[in-house]
Amino acid sequence: MKTGLRLLTISLLLIITFNVSAQDDKKLTKKEAKVMEEKADLNFEEKNYIEALDQFTQLYNYKPSDLYYKLMMGICYTYDPAQKHKAIEIIEQVKITNPEYNLCNFYLGKAYAVNYEFDKAVNLFNMFLTRATEEDGSQKGLAAQMIENCKNAKEILADTITQNIVENIKYPINSQYSEYVPVISADESVMIYTYRGIKSKGADEIEQSMGSEAYTEDVFISYKKNGEWTEPVSIGDNINSKEHDAAIALSVDGHTLFIYKIDGGGDIYVSRLVGEHWTKPDKLKGDVNRKNSWEGSCSLSANGKILYFASDREEGMGGRDIYKAEKQEDGSWGNVVNLGPNINTAYNDDAPFIHPDNRTLYFSSEGHSSIGGYDIFSSIKDEYESGSFGAPKNLGFPINTIDDNRYFVLAADGKNGYYSGGGENSIGEQDIFKIITGKIEKPVLALLLGKVYFNDVPTGSTMNLYKQVEGELEGTFASNTETGKYVMALTPGIYEIEVELATGEIVTDSVRLDSITEYIVLHKDFRIYSDSNLIAQNDPALQAILDAELKKENKTIDTLFTDNIDAEIVLKPMDAGRTFTLNNIEYDFDKSTLRPASRTELDRLVVILKEQKDIKVEISSHTDGKRNVEMAKRAFKQRGQTYTKEAHDKMSKAYNNRLSKRRAQSVTNYLIKKGIPKARLVATGYGEEKPLAPNTLPNGDDNPEGRQKNRRTEFKVLESK
Repeated sequence: MKTGLRLLTISLLLIITFNVSAQDDKKLTKKEAKVMEEKADLNFEEKNYIEALDQFTQLYNYKPSDLYYKLMMGICYTYDPAQKHKAIEIIEQVKITNPEYNLCNFYLGKAYAVNYEFDKAVNLFNMFLTRATEEDGSQKGLAAQMIENCKNAKEILADTITQNIVENIKYPINSQYSEYVPVISADESVMIYTYRGIKSKGADEIEQSMGSEAYTEDVFISYKKNGEWTEPVSIGDNINSKEHDAAIALSVDGHTLFIYKIDGGGDIYVSRLVGEHWTKPDKLKGDVNRKNSWEGSCSLSANGKILYFASDREEGMGGRDIYKAEKQEDGSWGNVVNLGPNINTAYNDDAPFIHPDNRTLYFSSEGHSSIGGYDIFSSIKDEYESGSFGAPKNLGFPINTIDDNRYFVLAADGKNGYYSGGGENSIGEQDIFKIITGKIEKPVLALLLGKVYFNDVPTGSTMNLYKQVEGELEGTFASNTETGKYVMALTPGIYEIEVELATGEIVTDSVRLDSITEYIVLHKDFRIYSDSNLIAQNDPALQAILDAELKKENKTIDTLFTDNIDAEIVLKPMDAGRTFTLNNIEYDFDKSTLRPASRTELDRLVVILKEQKDIKVEISSHTDGKRNVEMAKRAFKQRGQTYTKEAHDKMSKAYNNRLSKRRAQSVTNYLIKKGIPKARLVATGYGEEKPLAPNTLPNGDDNPEGRQKNRRTEFKVLESK
């Protein structure tokens, strides 16, 4: 870019010589100016825009007639959150001086865009594109992308989500330098983040800089005490070096930290908390890191089995893509899979965060409906069919702005989120912001936390978590060797927890969480004694703690299949011919896709079918036969057919039969995934053929209660040996 601008400047000097004041600033010598220009160009190329801005400003003051200095100063202003409004006037002046220089249209368009003047920005980008040449290849792609960003921004900013409150967390976390990639433990007691500034290791050995880019990245840590974050400190020399060391992910319990290091193209390392100290990071084993590619962000599932990560490897869909890997028996990571086109785009998709609920993925993307740079999106996992993630949703304004918004994390309770970004509310280059959520779907899970004691002294332990329905190991966790602290995030289900000490002592406990409908916290200490006579001193059972917590909140856990199957029936063989309605089986409108709320009821059915191994059942789905006349008329018109009520009724019945069959098959597929043999299940769709109640009242009005009863899923015992 510099060569073209330099030639432009020389030609312009011939034109404007007589209008240039002879009072150029003489503070810099010609030699000093040449050295500073080289430094400014290098800083700009390395994206150290704040330092480059200072240097180009000095050069412009030294020689205001040099349009290269002026334009570069204006471009740098677009990257300064506090001064980006100055970019418009400066670049406008350069454009007026030489309106034929097409790149001015591009940079002026960007200046208007970062200042939220989207219509003017789009006009300038279009002007640039109509005059662009082959030499403008990279800028043409950016201009087209930014036009889409501006269109998205106008739509999204028109629907400000006032329920979400975004605030700069300021002191003591943020400074004039860069703080970014906040990661938190599930209980929000610890925040670890990446810092880049004058406190970085080795900063005293280089020339002091106003910008962050001159320094290397270090990892800092802060603790929440009495609702406030403590003064952050370096996480220690085991992790921080004079090279780049960045925190990128933290496990739910706060005991496993993922680190980014520049190694080849950039790789992911892992460090573990032993007592109060973090171990020296080890490079991840397996197929996550790849030679000559960048892997620089990740997130670990609550059970520790799945790692979501970003990579720019060649087989991706464009730029950076998000992948997932599975933990192998030897501790390495394998079975790497691209998350596909619902998540990844032709642009950069980065910074995945899988919430402890194990179904909500947050990530940052320059594609989809981004309003500028990186925006934060959420996507829900389809747990009942393919296990893939659905269409992403932009978190909207004020969470997303025209500036980059990345590295979003959300506490287990869904109340507070954190991310890093710039913008006019920053006090430095990159700051960490807190989001008090009002319009983000609240998770359904239980946070189980406490301590493990041996003879009343906090101790480390291995904690194995089993899901009783599947009967397999859900995950292996650990309590801290010095504090005894542990944290687990449990999604709805029935669990058994086995706590084992290194010396061999074991205690177990269990809890039914299959009917929880919101976030709850359970505090449970495990006390193990060398004298078995003291075992009675252990804390109350988990189920008793849960029941007490629900009673305190005036809530109850429903028994299995309330009003349909009582505990006595569940334990006895079921006679052939008996039919039971499954409550709370929900589908997306006009679709066969099971909603997450259905899982609790279906998991109950799994328990019964595993207890009653000799029964074969029919899974049937029923509809209410409701018809949308206007939609039907349009459908007939599109087909070139004449609409009649008789034809509509025939079409509607056929459609509802097909829909109900697909819905019954979705339930059957779920049960098969949970280990129920396919031969024991028959999926049937009855459509509107077997109503339990009238769909209309005697006066002809609609009967919502009747329709609700008719929209149902049932299981019927076909055989009982």
